[in-house]
Parts: sequence; C-alpha cells; structure tokens
Amino acid sequence: MSKAPVSRPERVLFVHAHPDDETLASGGTIATLLELGAEVTVLTATRGERGEMLTPQLAPLAGDGARVARHRETEIAAALAALGGPQHLWLGGRGARPTDLPERHYVDSGMQWGPDGRATAADDAPVDSLTAADLGEVVDDVRAAIRSTGADAVVSYADDGGYGHPDHVRMHHAARYAARAEEVAFSMIVDPDGGQADVTVDVLPVRAKVRAAIEQYRSQVTVDPADPVNPSTLSWVMPHGVRQQAPAVEAFRHDAEAQLPAPQTYADMTGQGKVAAVVVSLLLGLVAGALGTVTHQQTLGSFPVGLVLTTLIVLGLTVGLRLVYRSRAMVAAAGIGILIATQTLVSVGGAGSPLVLANAAGYVWTFAPAVIAALVLAWPDLSGVRSRPTAGRG
Repeated sequence: MSKAPVSRPERVLFVHAHPDDETLASGGTIATLLELGAEVTVLTATRGERGEMLTPQLAPLAGDGARVARHRETEIAAALAALGGPQHLWLGGRGARPTDLPERHYVDSGMQWGPDGRATAADDAPVDSLTAADLGEVVDDVRAAIRSTGADAVVSYADDGGYGHPDHVRMHHAARYAARAEEVAFSMIVDPDGGQADVTVDVLPVRAKVRAAIEQYRSQVTVDPADPVNPSTLSWVMPHGVRQQAPAVEAFRHDAEAQLPAPQTYADMTGQGKVAAVVVSLLLGLVAGALGTVTHQQTLGSFPVGLVLTTLIVLGLTVGLRLVYRSRAMVAAAGIGILIATQTLVSVGGAGSPLVLANAAGYVWTFAPAVIAALVLAWPDLSGVRSRPTAGRG
C-alpha cells in the first residue's frame, strides 16, 4: 500500500490523542519500525491536561492543566527516547499546522466512565478542547503533518478509539480523513485476538524498550515489576484499577482502498483508456459526419436549419473534446471520422449524389468540418497557465 520509492526508508506517522497512548497502544510497533530503519513520527493531539496524577509526589499537580501539561511533555519525551527516538510533533504546532495559520494548542477533552464500562464524553469539556475544535481544522493539521514528514502511511485508532475516549475517536476520524485526502495508506490499531487484523507485528523482541517507555509514565500507570522467570511479560495497572497485559503482537487493520478518481483528462488515462477514447471519438465523428451529410441541405422556409445544426454539432463535438479532455488526439479522431463518413456517403451516391449538392450548403458542409477541426487542433493548451495561480493560492 505504501508509495515509498525503494531508494528511501518507509515513513510512518502514528496519530495519537495523549501522551502515553503511543506507547501503550503501538509502542512495540514504533520500536520495531525504528530498528528496521523506517522513519517514524508520533503526532500527539493534546498534552493530556486532564489525566490523573497517580504518585504522591505528583498528586499536587492534579487539576492544574498547565502544570500537568508541562509534566506530561517530559514524560513523552523520555518515553519516545526509550522507544528509539522517533520524531515528535504536537497537533497544531510546528510541522502539524498549515503555514498560513497561527499555531494552536488543543486541550484534553476529558472523559468519564459509562455504565457499560467504556469511556464517554465528559460533561465539562473545555471550549478549547480537541473535541470542541472544528473537525475540518483538525484534519487540516493532520494533513500538514503528513506533508511535513512525507509520510507514506498513517496509523491511528479504530473508529471506537479503542475504548471510547472522545479524543481517541476524534483523532481516528481526523487521521482517516487526512490520509484519504493525502492519498496515503491508513491503518487502525485493533485487538490482536479480535479476528480483524490484516497485519500483526511481533513485539516481543523490543519488549525491554516498551517497558522502559511505559515506566516513564508514572503519572498515568503503575508498571508491575519484571518477572525474572519470564522477563518477556509486561503488565501495568491503569488509573481506574484495571490491570492490562501487553500482548505478544500488535495488530492493525488496513482501511479500505479508496476508489481511484475517474480520469479527468486524456493525459490521466491509462494506455488502454487512451486507445478507447480515440476510438470513441472516431465513432462520434462518424455519427456526426453521417448525420451532417444527410441533413445539411434541410431548410425551414429559407433558413438553412440543417446546415446550422450539423455545423453546431461538429463545433460542439470538437471543442468539447478539446476543453474537457485537453486532447488533440481525440479531436483529430473525431475530425477524421466526420470526413470519412462524408466521403463514404458521397462515394456511395456516385457523381449524381443528392447528399452533397454543388450549392452554398454543400460547399460549407464539405469544408467547414475540416476547418473547425483544424482551428480546434491549433489553439494552444492554456490549462497549465490557468492552474499555476490556483496552485499558488492553495
């Protein structure tokens, strides 16, 4: 699915909502990709300002969003270093914000536990929180991160955010829309045992790195001591008291392949498509030529309705092909088709053919299609001139 040329390593962008998500949900894959030589970037949406402070030493920070944010910035920096040092960006900051917009700081939206044991939206999400932000703005920031890193693939949560956290769900949608808009692969983190995985990554070889990274998040999780008998095991206790076990593999499901857009011009078509387009243009020319040859002598009173209509058909066909498909080849095929049809019908009628008479209408129909086709073929292609200012404004 990647578009990366073989001359450089793959570039992967992991999109997460808060510090610690990148390690808990995908740390083994991040460390593995780094060991394989990939260029990995972690994009974090918020500083996790509303996260719990579990240790007695950090408890005084709880509720003070600015101080919590500064502390969690230090935690994620240490955790990413333990994983192998991927590049790190903050959503809305440098490298993850359109250059024509001022940088912004997305705040943790918070959550509460629902009756089904899954996370739901908090009743008091701040006005500057991630979920209160316009989704289009968030998508544009993720797109900016894809472009600034040259990412070939984007990885984020599944559509439920893993366990329902509203910030996770928001980043799933933003990452998915952004990846599709930038035409890069998008993959979702899924349960290895859920039967939905398209690819799994064996993360046991990098278990020590993941443990070291999770241990940096002392404000968020309590890591169980290593088992000397089985050092590959890794577990921790979450703030709500649930113990989680690190899986032996991390699993991902690929997003459905986006449908390729229909070719907009002749140049966009495949080789077979170009051949088919030329053949269709030739057939359209044959139809227009036959119709014009048969009807160009028709009049309504003294008005040459047949000649006017058939000339307009030729004009519309050739000009339309040139403007819509920007193709001289298709125009030439249509012109040739018109001439073939006209000459074939005249030759079938013989020297006394009543189809093309030696009058004004006959002379116009004999020469006008060729002149129109020649003029349409001759005018320069100005599409590049039109598109450059538009691209500059974008």
